[in-house]
Amino acid sequence: MSDKKDDINLDEEGGESTVTPQKKGGFLSPFIVKILTITAAAIGMIIISFIVAIVVMKASPTGGGGANMPDSESPQRTQVEHLEYLKFDDAFRQQLIDGRMIQLKLALGYKSKDKTLQTELSQIIPEMRDIIIKQLSRLRSDYFLDENALDRLEEDLLKQINRIVNSGKVERIYFQEYTLM
Repeated sequence: MSDKKDDINLDEEGGESTVTPQKKGGFLSPFIVKILTITAAAIGMIIISFIVAIVVMKASPTGGGGANMPDSESPQRTQVEHLEYLKFDDAFRQQLIDGRMIQLKLALGYKSKDKTLQTELSQIIPEMRDIIIKQLSRLRSDYFLDENALDRLEEDLLKQINRIVNSGKVERIYFQEYTLM
């Protein structure tokens, strides 16, 4: 009976009774509601991203596979012009400044079908050998410790050899043999 007194208040003046609503627990606790909301949002995002992926794949001209599309990181190869070569018969064996020995076997590359240059190069072989020997004799063995040493040597030799060539130019120097002793 004391429970009913708490629920029903009688107003002495008017005789009206008011009922205070009881506080009932919700159907779902707030924690479960939050979990369901987060789960629904995640599922919605997955569905939207799946739909966007399908639309993008259908819109691309290659079917979205990407196998036919060129790789943006790899540059397009241009057609390579193959060179003709003048090979030195003997290897260059030269003592460096610090006493170590180097042995190089070289070939000079020039544009194909340039007969005048080919003739000129075959005539100036002794001069080119002299240039190469002098250049090697100025170097130390630590020059070749760097991984770009042969590239630098090629550039230096190309500059010096092309100074004495009158018709055309030597495009590349190929190292066929390289030994540092």
